[in-house]
Amino acid sequence: MTIVTATGEKMVGAPFCAVIAAKAAQNDIVTLFDNPGVIPREVMTFANAASLSAGTPEWWEYTVIRNDGGDTSTDTSVAYDTAVAGERHSGGYYVLAPASGEILYVIADSGYDTTEGTLTCIRGCLGTTAADIADDDYLVVMNAIKLKGSFTGYTMIMYDELPYDPKAEVF
Repeated sequence: MTIVTATGEKMVGAPFCAVIAAKAAQNDIVTLFDNPGVIPREVMTFANAASLSAGTPEWWEYTVIRNDGGDTSTDTSVAYDTAVAGERHSGGYYVLAPASGEILYVIADSGYDTTEGTLTCIRGCLGTTAADIADDDYLVVMNAIKLKGSFTGYTMIMYDELPYDPKAEVF
C-alpha cells in the first residue's frame, strides 16, 4: 500500500527552557533560583575561539549536600553538615536522595549561606516514596548545576523544569 496524501497535527510536548550564564572557571555553579528543580537536556559552553564556535558539550553535575546523623522516612527536618555556602536558595527547591530515589521539597534551608544547617521539607515528592536517609548520604540539589569542564565562556543550559507542586505525579 502506498500513501499518497496524509493529514495530521503536530504534537507539542512540554516546552523546555534555556538559560545562558557566564562561566569564568571550572566548577562554576549555575543556580536557577526561579526554578524548584530542573533536568538538563543539554549543557554546552561557547568559548571565543573558532574551534569552539559551535559549542562544546559541558560536563556537569548537580551540587550536593551531605546528611548529618540520618533521618527516618517521616522526618520533615533533615540536618546536613557538608555543603557549599551560597549554592542554594533559602528554600523552594527539590533535592534527590540517590540512595533511595526519593525527592524532597525544601521549604526552608537554615544554612543556605553556610556549610551546615537543617532542611525543612515535604517528603516523597513528585510521585516518589519517602525513605530513610542514612548518615553521610548525599542529597542532590536539583536546581544548582556545577559546570565541570575546563572551557570558559558562555554556557547554555537547556532543561526541563520540574513542577512547582511537590505533590504532582512525575516519577
